[in-house]
Amino acid sequence: MKVLRRTIPGLMLILAAAAHAEIPSGYVPPQRTDLPGIVGRDDRVPLDSTAWPWQALGRINQVGGYAHCTGTLVTPDTVLTAAHCVYSAQAGRWLKPDEVIFAAGFRRDVWLDYAKGVSIRRSSDQPPSPAMSQIGHDWAMIRLEHRMAIRPVSIRSLVDGATGTSTATPHLLTAGYAMDRPYLLSMNDGCRIQGRTEEGRVLITNCDSTKGDSGAPLLLREGNQYWVVGVFSAATAAHARDAHSFAVDASVFIK
Repeated sequence: MKVLRRTIPGLMLILAAAAHAEIPSGYVPPQRTDLPGIVGRDDRVPLDSTAWPWQALGRINQVGGYAHCTGTLVTPDTVLTAAHCVYSAQAGRWLKPDEVIFAAGFRRDVWLDYAKGVSIRRSSDQPPSPAMSQIGHDWAMIRLEHRMAIRPVSIRSLVDGATGTSTATPHLLTAGYAMDRPYLLSMNDGCRIQGRTEEGRVLITNCDSTKGDSGAPLLLREGNQYWVVGVFSAATAAHARDAHSFAVDASVFIK
């Protein structure tokens, strides 16, 4: 099992500044290799769908338009995301629940439902940091002001609590509102967990997950069923020699 140092040069949280220009319908950007968290070839593809589970994914916007992230509806009124997505770097404080908006099934300029938060549960009150020791705490549950009529995606741990072993060769994928396609999901299907660190709390992956994908789910697919098994937090800098993206393991927040 691969174990990383507690600090990695160039490691960064993958929150993205909000984009202000609309992307024309049908536009597909060229291959990007200059983004943090793109591991080798850029394997992301645009996902223009509102089928489940994609309808349960959405954009998380901070009131004022300073930044956006990705979130997943895990119960009809609860969204899972990264903790640093509910922190204002500009104000240097945690956001109030009603300063966070979740737009479910966000696709170009439409969404299936949207709601403000009414409460936020986090692991830590310490300000977000890209230090590896803090990534295992980088998750948040946002309770929404109303229940959404959208099927949520359940949370599941890949680790068997009785044996401490992981599910063998799972089919994993992720999708989020990346900085270069902020109005449409970008999906990386078939990525892998390459190791764990921080006593198993942090998953080391080769998933292409860049700015704007903060809070995006690491999904397990079995047939037509999907589960959230992690939430993306950070990535290595563009052109890093040993490039990775990092997710909080579901066993940390499933309780």
